[in-house]
Amino acid sequence: MLMETIVLNIKDQTKYLSFLQFVQQLDFVEVEMPTKKKSASKKYDFFTSAGLWKGKIIDAKELRAKAWNRQK
Repeated sequence: MLMETIVLNIKDQTKYLSFLQFVQQLDFVEVEMPTKKKSASKKYDFFTSAGLWKGKIIDAKELRAKAWNRQK
């Protein structure tokens, strides 16, 4: 059995549940909720960051000042 897949982006969040309930009532539609990817499952490799600051002229004091003086 060949099934077609479409992706819908609901613009109005207030109508999301109503639309979902409507679509689930249709006997020819199978609703699959997307699963969220876990970014923490992949271990961070420290050594891939090697050379990140290469060629940048910045010291620790200046870096801290920029980090703490961010505007919200």
